[in-house]
Amino acid sequence: MAEKKFKLPITIFELVVYILAGLMSIWGLVYIALGVACLFLRFDNALVLADLNIKAGTNNMGFLEQGIMVLFIGVAVAVIVLLVNAKTADREYEKEQRRKAARFNRNKKNPDETQETIVEVESTPVE
Repeated sequence: MAEKKFKLPITIFELVVYILAGLMSIWGLVYIALGVACLFLRFDNALVLADLNIKAGTNNMGFLEQGIMVLFIGVAVAVIVLLVNAKTADREYEKEQRRKAARFNRNKKNPDETQETIVEVESTPVE
């Protein structure tokens, strides 16, 4: 008995990229939450001191700014991959539809049977 091949709806590459983009987005959200928390904590807190150390080393970009940047990059990568693969999926779908239409036209037994017969009739107006 022949085994039926299982076809994934998405490719392995697509799945890996979506997982990595999702992890980057979660990382960005965590950094944003830490940055917002730093705005409301006292200056002697360890989190605020860590934010100041990060700002000193990265052109005045703390948790909040880095979180926004990482979130943007993760979402942008996911959107680009979605757009590229949507075009590919549309092409495959259209190809399958054309094949189905060709198969349907080939399976018609007699194309003349489907045409309507035209009957010419002379008529007079009713009074």
